[in-house]
Amino acid sequence: MSASLPPGARRRFLLAAGAGAVLALSPRLAGAKVGAGRPVRIYMVTWRGATDVEKGFVDYWKTRPDPAEFILRDAAQSRERLVEIAADIEQVRPDLVLTWGTSATLGIAGAADKPHPLIGRRIPLVFAMVADPVAANVVKSLAAHGRNIAGVSHVAPLAAQIEAMRAYRPIAGVGLIYNKLEANSMSTLEAWRRAGAAEKIPVVAESFPVDARNRLLPAHAETTAEMVRRIAASGANWLYLGPDSYLFTQLGDVVAAATRHGLLTFAAVESLLNTGAPVLAGLVSKLYQVGQFAGYKADQMLGGGRQAGIDTLQRFSLIVNLAAARTLDAYPPLGLIDHAEFRGHPPN
Repeated sequence: MSASLPPGARRRFLLAAGAGAVLALSPRLAGAKVGAGRPVRIYMVTWRGATDVEKGFVDYWKTRPDPAEFILRDAAQSRERLVEIAADIEQVRPDLVLTWGTSATLGIAGAADKPHPLIGRRIPLVFAMVADPVAANVVKSLAAHGRNIAGVSHVAPLAAQIEAMRAYRPIAGVGLIYNKLEANSMSTLEAWRRAGAAEKIPVVAESFPVDARNRLLPAHAETTAEMVRRIAASGANWLYLGPDSYLFTQLGDVVAAATRHGLLTFAAVESLLNTGAPVLAGLVSKLYQVGQFAGYKADQMLGGGRQAGIDTLQRFSLIVNLAAARTLDAYPPLGLIDHAEFRGHPPN
C-alpha cells in the first residue's frame, strides 16, 4: 500500500493473489446487512501514511471468504484534508470506515458532543491507535456510548509502563515533551501528572512552542535541545515518549539531545521504536496486532450488527534497543532479559 495519496485521489486494492492494484477480500457475511451481490467496501483513513496497522487489518480480511474493496486515503497530518476526506466518505457511502489515530478519528467522525451526522452513525467506524478515546472525547464512555463506533486502544496501562521503567532503572524523575494541540499528548501529560503525584515521581513537562494564534511553530533542533536540557537539569533521569504524532516527526532531534544528556528514553508506542532513532526501550502493542484486532472488530460490526466494543490489547512487548543501551551504559538488568525483545546491535 502506498504511504500517502494526493488530495482527491482514491486507491482501491483487490487483494486476491498478493500484489495488484485492486483488492478483493471479505468478511463473514452470514446474516450481514452489507455485501449482497458486491464486495464489502471499507474506507481506510491514515494520519501520517500507512503503517503495520493497515497491513494487519488487510491481512485479517484475507482470511474472510467473500470479497472486500479497500479505499486508502492519507491526511498527511492535515486537518483540512480530513474535511475533504469526510466529504468524500459521504459521497462514497462505504460499508465501514477505519481510522488511524486520534486526530483522524475526531476529524472524520467528530467528537462525542459534536458527532458527524453520517459517519459513526449510519456508517460504522472502527478506530485504531487512539490512546484514550474517553479523554480525547471520541466517546463519552467505553461502554454504552451511543455511537456506531468500535475500536482498539494501543497504549499499555501507565502503571504497567512505570513498573517496566522501574524494573529497568530507578526513576529519579520523568520528563515529557508534549504538544498542547494534540488530544493524545495532553491526556498523556495529565495521566503522568496524576501518576507522579500518587507514586511520588517528579514529573517535568516541556511544550512544543506555539505562536500567538495557537499554531505550532516550526521545529528547530536548538529549541528541542534546550527543552531536553531543562528536563535533564531538573534531575529527571527518564524521558518519556508518548503517543504524539508531532513528537514522532521530531524524534531524531529529541532522542539525540536526550542521549547527550544521558537521559533514558522510554516509548509508549512501537512506531517510536521503528524509526532508527536510538530510543532505549518501550512497553508497547505491536502495530500489526493492533491492525488484526481492528479487523476482527470490523468483522463483528459487518457480520450482523454485533456490538464490537472498545478494547486494549492484553499483551504488550518490552522492547530494548541494544545499541542505545551500549551508548548510555544502561544495559537491562538480568531480571528483565528473559522478558524483553532485543533490537539493534551494540556498536563495536
